[in-house]
Formats: sequence, C-alpha cells, structure tokens
Amino acid sequence: MRERLRDTDELLYRQIRRDQIDEGQPGSHAFRPLPKDQNMLSLDRGALTTPRAAHVLFIEIGFESVRVYGIAVGELARESIPSYADPLSAPPLRKANPAHALADYSTHTTAKQKVVSKRLKRLAIARGCLFDADHAGPP
Repeated sequence: MRERLRDTDELLYRQIRRDQIDEGQPGSHAFRPLPKDQNMLSLDRGALTTPRAAHVLFIEIGFESVRVYGIAVGELARESIPSYADPLSAPPLRKANPAHALADYSTHTTAKQKVVSKRLKRLAIARGCLFDADHAGPP
C-alpha cells in the first residue's frame, strides 16, 4: 500500500514535454493523466529531489521533458486528488526513482479531470517554471 503524502506544502514536480507547451505555457492536458495512466498522474516529490535532478533522471530513463512545474500536495487535495509516494525501483538498464509520486484522479470523471487540470495549470503557471532545459546550464 502506498504512503499518502500529508505535507500540504510539499511541491510535486510535473515534467512537461515540448508538445504540451502552447504559446510558451504548459497546456492543461499536462496536468491530468492520459487514458493509459489509469487515472494516476506521475510526479516527483520536492521533499526528495530538486526540479533539475528530477528532470535529469526523467531524461536519463528515456522520457522527454523540457520544463518542470510544481503543484503542491495541498492544491491537489483541495481538488479531491490525493497524492501518494510511489518510489520506483531500478529495472534492468534503468535508474531507480525514489522520489516518484502519483496523484490519484480516479474519483473524477474525464470531464471533471479537464476542469480540475485547468485550475491546477493556473496554479503551476502562477508559481512559475521551476526548471527550463532550454535555458539551463550544464547539470
């Protein structure tokens, strides 16, 4: 059973792909799970990593990301989206991710997830981009 995150101030980092950016800002679809994700949004815990380190690991394990934005555990909770620690062990030829977390959108319909993701997007944008690979120096 996963441990529920309770520190409402803890930031959870969301990786943003280039195709999720519209007019310089992430689209709301970046803040909701895809159908294949089974209502779980993948994030990284700010208490255990930094935006840059989360980005570097994400790229190293084969995914794409150009920016990192943050959403607080409490912001998700206010939308009835609990978040959980979900550390990932290292499968062969990959790296472990002890900071991995999941936000559980399963109590919301697809239509409600779209509404919620728009509010979360606004909060993340107001907080600002936490890491931008296009403007970062070497790791």
